Formats: sequence, structure tokens, C-alpha cells
Amino acid sequence: MVAMHREESFVIIELGSYMTKAMQDVTDVNKLPTVSIRSRAGIIKHEEATEGIPTVSNDNQTPVELKDASTSIDSATRELVEVPQADESKTETGLTSDSEQDSNGPNYVFGSALEDADANTIDSTVEIMTNGFVNDWDALSAFLRHIVTKELGIRISDNTSAFLFSIPVQWPKSDMENLAQIAFEDINAPTIMIMEQPLLAAYGNGGVTGIVIDMGHDTTTVTPVVDSAVQNSSIAQTAVSGAAVTTRLRELLQADTETREQFDDASVPLAFAVALKESGLCAIQLPGSDAADSSERQSFEFGGKSYTVSKDVLARAPDILVQPTQASALVLTALVRQAVLGCDTDKRAALWENIHIVGGSTQFSGLRERLQFELENT
Repeated sequence: MVAMHREESFVIIELGSYMTKAMQDVTDVNKLPTVSIRSRAGIIKHEEATEGIPTVSNDNQTPVELKDASTSIDSATRELVEVPQADESKTETGLTSDSEQDSNGPNYVFGSALEDADANTIDSTVEIMTNGFVNDWDALSAFLRHIVTKELGIRISDNTSAFLFSIPVQWPKSDMENLAQIAFEDINAPTIMIMEQPLLAAYGNGGVTGIVIDMGHDTTTVTPVVDSAVQNSSIAQTAVSGAAVTTRLRELLQADTETREQFDDASVPLAFAVALKESGLCAIQLPGSDAADSSERQSFEFGGKSYTVSKDVLARAPDILVQPTQASALVLTALVRQAVLGCDTDKRAALWENIHIVGGSTQFSGLRERLQFELENT
């Protein structure tokens, strides 16, 4: 029998290659995530691990083969899974303990603590996920413990919150089993559900059939959803995404003499390009619209100093999301067409009529209008 859980205690965690988001309490469907944290872990040098830096350790966890998880999650059925609450005695293993103990294993640090940490105390950093897939399961386990205990303030030893994990598309069944094992054993979740992000995006817009364009940091993924089922065989993907926009923007800024000369070493820092990209000044233009004059400048504050950048650069950089500059990269409309044509003929009309754009890289002004223009004119 499945127990009922109050909406106030329900937890949603969206795993991403660049950012992971989380929230508790779903009584307000318009509520934004309360946690947004970089999906990266810092490994503290062993001699520094006990000197005041907040860490999360995976005590008594050896890198076992997680694929042998006792709980099997079938991505086709996505069933709600209920397990009994852990005994208090289980805290002896360290798996459900709220304390952060020293161990022979890695000690991790995340978020602002990692950003503020002295570089001399960090042995190395780990990208927990790349291109939607997990690189380090031990780091992910510690990462989820950090989110649950430090960001959401939930005690693992008496955790009563149901969890919904929103995962990137195309995870194999073994990865879902690994995540389930971590949820049950390491954060003591009583109930979990694992669902693909494109399916949740369609549901969030009130649909069960449609094309979901997810523009993330590492990749742009075009996923067809038909009658609440992700069509894995028809997914189209490209590496032209947020990271590519950052690279393109920095190249254009570096090529602009007036911008380059504003820096002491005549080199545009990556951090400057990232901040400029996320400032809201970059915008995607419609073809035929009045192009910005290359001589027009836009002021921008960074690091307590005022800079000016070309308005033409601000328009050209994000344009690669729709029209890539690389000859080998497909344009966005071609990816959409590829995904639609991979589905049954009688479902294609419904797919064309329901296109959803999600992901951090869809925040550029003008993207929706440009995509609609391209789809109607190609």
C-alpha cells in the first residue's frame, strides 16, 4: 500500500549537467525552485578536510557496482516505489546519518562553499554530470545529501518526504536503478518517482504529445513525446547549446579591438563572457530586422568596472542556437523535423502543433519568435 505524503513535504530535484534545481512544497504550482546549485563537486585535500570547510562525506561507501541495486525502476512504467522507513540502527553505517564524519573516502564540498574555498584546500573538482549522464556516482550521492540536508534542511535520519527526480532523457535502466539505490540508502527517501525531463515539460504545459526542445549547457536535445511516452528512437541532439554560445561570444568579443583593449592583458576573460551572456543583453534577431551597427556600443558593469561592448556582437553570439556557424551542425529546424519524421505518420500533426522550449539557454530574448519564423519559412 502506498502511503500518502503531504504536498508541503514533497521534494522535486531536477538533475542537470550544469545546474541542479530543487524545491520542497508543491502546494503552489507556480512556485520557482528554491535551490539552484552548480552540478560540480570539489574534493577537499585530506589534511584540510577537518579544518572548517563544510563538507559531505560518503562514509563507509565503497565504489560498489550500483547496478546491483535491489530496487529496479522501469523507465517505461515509472512506477511509484515505496520502501519501509529505515531503522535508527541504520545510522551505524553512516548511510542515514545527518552528521558529516571523517572517512578514508573523498570529502566533497559544493555550491557557494566550493566557490569561496581557498584553492589550496581543493585537491580537484569533479563535473558530476556531462551531456546528461553521470560521471561520478559517489559525488552524486554526496551532492544529493548536501541538497537534502543543507539546502532543504531535511533530516535524513527521519526523512518523510516523497521525492520526484527529474532526469535527462535517454538514461539507461541501470542508471535509474543507481539513482534509486542512492535515494533509498543514502538520503533515506521513503518514496520516489523518476521521470524524464521532456515528459515533465510536456505535462507542465498541459499536454501529453508534443516536441520538447531542451537547450541546456552541454547539449540541445529535441525529444518527441507521444501519448505520455518518450520516443527514444526519434530523439535529435546537437552540441550547439549554452556552452557554445559562451565560446562564440568570447570569440566575437576578442575579435573586437575596442572591447579587447579594455582589459589589461588584451584578453577577454571567460568569466566576463559568461556574465555578459547571462545579463539579458544578448538577444536573437529575426531575419530582415534592422541589424545593429557594429559601431553601436552597450555599456556593461563587471567586477566593479564599466565596459562597453558591440551591440552587433550581442546579437550574433546567441544566433548560433538557431543557425550554427559550424558546417557540420544541423540547424535547429532540421533537428525538429528529424524528430517529428521519426514518429508515426498519424502523430506528426499533433507534434508540429505542440512545440515546447525549455532549458536555461532558452532565456534569450527573441528565441521563440525566431524559431516560429524559421519553422514557418523552411
